[in-house]
Amino acid sequence: MSGLWAQSSCGTLTDYDGNEYATVQIGSQCWMAQNLRVTHYADGRALTLGTTTSATDRFYYYPDNKAENAVAYGLLYSWYTVMDGHATSEEVPSGVQGICPAGWHLPSNFEWMAVEDFLGYKEEFRCGTDVNNVARCLASKTGWHSDFMTQGQPCCIVENMAANNASGMNVLPAGSFFHTIDGFGVDAGFWTASDGSDVSSPIHHFYHTNAVVEINCTPKEAAYSVRCLKN
Repeated sequence: MSGLWAQSSCGTLTDYDGNEYATVQIGSQCWMAQNLRVTHYADGRALTLGTTTSATDRFYYYPDNKAENAVAYGLLYSWYTVMDGHATSEEVPSGVQGICPAGWHLPSNFEWMAVEDFLGYKEEFRCGTDVNNVARCLASKTGWHSDFMTQGQPCCIVENMAANNASGMNVLPAGSFFHTIDGFGVDAGFWTASDGSDVSSPIHHFYHTNAVVEINCTPKEAAYSVRCLKN
């Protein structure tokens, strides 16, 4: 990726529910700079507030099980919900609209890797000399639990939160839902349109004491956050 500078807005978008989102231009990609919090697909089909884990129902969940968290942290969705029956994709762009608003798509694994690589090869954004140390420049300056800071890696998200978010992506630790709410304030995971296996899919995972963004294959019934990319 080359060309356009990071941390400039590329306009706003509005979802079916009327929620408006900030955006950020990073390289050639225009990303949502907030987590998706829509409760309908772009064609108006409604999702249901979930209380259990499901491989079939189109559920959403509140971070930390609190409705008031939705505005800042978005909603949590299963992979089945975000894909909306679309075939998996490793393409760039993925071509999978899924739960995203019209004109936007669910990024593939390679599209997430592209933004991390773009930032990692620029000294202004990575931490130290390791090109993989980009979690801090993507993570928000607030919201992360710093209780275990002394156990963290050098350059981890909570080592110096005032230095976070140089990219403007503002990743917040919304946690997850898999049989129970977990990880609020500690981690963030973002679905891709790609397929790990019949039962799992890659997420790009931020953990408060890590310096890198991990790629973890995760059960498709689990619920995580979503960021969409402009077509």
